[in-house]
Amino acid sequence: MARKSDSPGKSASTKSEGEARPSAAQVELARLIAERHEVTLPLGFEADGPWTRKFLDVFAYDPEVEEDVFRRVRNIVQYVREGRDMPEMARKVGLRPDQVEFMISVLRWSDYDMEEVVEEFDTDPEDAAWRDMERDFEARAYEYH
Repeated sequence: MARKSDSPGKSASTKSEGEARPSAAQVELARLIAERHEVTLPLGFEADGPWTRKFLDVFAYDPEVEEDVFRRVRNIVQYVREGRDMPEMARKVGLRPDQVEFMISVLRWSDYDMEEVVEEFDTDPEDAAWRDMERDFEARAYEYH
């Protein structure tokens, strides 16, 4: 995947001179996982041990199976679009709130469509029934043309 210059989930205070670099195995694993989940790694992540380890902690499969991580990504995207709050998302996907926040920042950074979509729910069942009938009528009208 392509890399960008500023990394998600990182502030200027989180990177200091004495931090350990990630191992070559961690860097390679991060690249493989990023490609599999179609997420973008920031430029210079190879030199940022804490960021790389946080990425692996959130997106790596062990001890979970691969499908669990894909499910988490899918669910987080949906929950953000629904406008759910961080503690609820964390509880539902089995991560800590800081891990969910990091995952969201990586997914947004990677241009996942996470635009919040909040529908106005109609509380009047009669109005909803009329609206459904109108949609059904319009759909049938297109079938005959």
